[in-house]
Amino acid sequence: MTRFESNIKLLEGMDPHLAARVKSEPVPENFSISYSIENLPVPVLENNSLHSTYYPERDAAASIREFNPEPDSVIVVFGLGFGYHVRALLDRFPNNIVVIEPRMSLFRAFLEHVDLKVFANRVQFRVDEPAPKILARSDTGNWDVFIHAPSTFVSPDYFEKMNRCIRVMDVLESHSLRILVVNPVYGGSLPTARFCKETLISMGHEVDSVDCDRFKDAYFEIQKITEIKNNQRSLNHKFMQLMGDAVVAKAVDFKPDLVLALAQAPMSPEAISKFREMKTPVAFWFVEDFNTLTYWKDVAGLYDYFFTIQQGEFFRKMKAQGLDNFYYLPQAAHPETQYPVALNEDEYKQFSADLSFMGEGYYNRHKAFTRLLDQNFKIWGTGWNQDPVFWPHLQNNGERVSSEDCVKIYNAGKVNLNLHSSTYHDGINPNGDFVNPRTFEIAACGGFQLVDERSELGDCFQIGEEMVTFSNLEEMRAKALYYLENPEERRKVAERGRQRVLREHTIRHRMHEMLLHIYSEREQELEIRTSSRESVLDRALDQVADDPELREFLEPFRGQKDFKFQSVIDRISEDEGSFKDPELLFLMVEQIIPKKS
Repeated sequence: MTRFESNIKLLEGMDPHLAARVKSEPVPENFSISYSIENLPVPVLENNSLHSTYYPERDAAASIREFNPEPDSVIVVFGLGFGYHVRALLDRFPNNIVVIEPRMSLFRAFLEHVDLKVFANRVQFRVDEPAPKILARSDTGNWDVFIHAPSTFVSPDYFEKMNRCIRVMDVLESHSLRILVVNPVYGGSLPTARFCKETLISMGHEVDSVDCDRFKDAYFEIQKITEIKNNQRSLNHKFMQLMGDAVVAKAVDFKPDLVLALAQAPMSPEAISKFREMKTPVAFWFVEDFNTLTYWKDVAGLYDYFFTIQQGEFFRKMKAQGLDNFYYLPQAAHPETQYPVALNEDEYKQFSADLSFMGEGYYNRHKAFTRLLDQNFKIWGTGWNQDPVFWPHLQNNGERVSSEDCVKIYNAGKVNLNLHSSTYHDGINPNGDFVNPRTFEIAACGGFQLVDERSELGDCFQIGEEMVTFSNLEEMRAKALYYLENPEERRKVAERGRQRVLREHTIRHRMHEMLLHIYSEREQELEIRTSSRESVLDRALDQVADDPELREFLEPFRGQKDFKFQSVIDRISEDEGSFKDPELLFLMVEQIIPKKS
């Protein structure tokens, strides 16, 4: 067994997804290896040596002499090389270490020449990952950063983006943006749009939305006016233009720093062009399968930023169209909506099942689920009524299920089946890539699920530990029956999956990552926008200039990014002694507001 093969075997136990990625990396050709006086390998990239070619171990130890991390911090190393400096850190400090290395080819060369066992217990490798992704999914407040200068020299663009993202993150933590969210008229991305708005508000930003879904009935009524396809398309185009004009009109009033549209939002090319004239960046989160909804070909190039839930083939197709504005941003959970709940006796009777599925009756699901009809199997969702074989298992008369009931279904089912939809496969799509929102939502609820294999799933969860998959329909049935008989295993997997979601896969993580990506390319613009804008509180303080007592009372709140009315009430409750006039005023308003609402 070669060193690379033994290292890969060890890496598969540490990080299976990274092991799979590095195995697909070709043998690096742009590296040469020199050997030190002590016969230690040193990588050379474009005539730049990444370590001392004389005494790499001794010089690495010297390079960390002035580095003094906090005892409970995570040491984050910018750049791997062949890890001599990482070994020196391991020898000197007990801290866990995260190594960020932008080049997968260098990591492969590292595995070919260095024994991974030295690093296995305390080092996590983040290789060839976007800087916004790493920062959005990390507790950076617990970081102590060590910079390996030769690595930053040979990968300057990556580490400069990392530093820009860190600076942008600091700005966003102390300043709010004004963000306009554009909802679709209808469709599966509508809940995601609402979650985005709620989350951005909770992050301290000023957010408004164009609720295009309020015009859903009008949209469908217009389609009924004529059965002539050309006329339908013409009316649809005019409707979308009207909705686009409405979005622009809203933006003129709101003056957003960013417009965020969700998949199928009615954003006409004319509307997007007007935003560019206003110098307002426009982002689109395409939370759809590009193979199913192909309108992306007409719209992707119009946006400043096009976020997708697929990579691979989709990225290749967009590159072929000359696009470079895309960024991978998978779906996520909204823990404020999806969480473990305690069901009462009636709810448990209604929603509990050995096997359960919530979703539309797509072709492949009809084919697959006939194998499970001998079990205590409950099915919720639309599109199942046409097949009588499912009628004994169909719940809620085959009608749509509310978000609240979905949470109860995920909580009550012993095994939640999660088969991604397909209109033409008899079971599992062998090339399935994107991870549907149901995967994250079931996990956030603490439910156990069986999900079909997806190429991107391993980047989100550790398969077998945090998520259980099946590769064919026979395996689906076998694993369903196995886990029904092993409730403790179900519980452990579900809990690990839930913790992973809360750590890395919430809508808050995605919005954080999105903003870091956008404004790492607009850092100067961000500083200008945030430094020149008065907050709501600042404007209020200017308006009460003739009331010194009220101004003095509000002044301590100046500069608070997340200032809310409740902040004042909380402050009053902490004070001792008799109430002052401004305090009485706020307490009185607090009593009035709930009654009016």
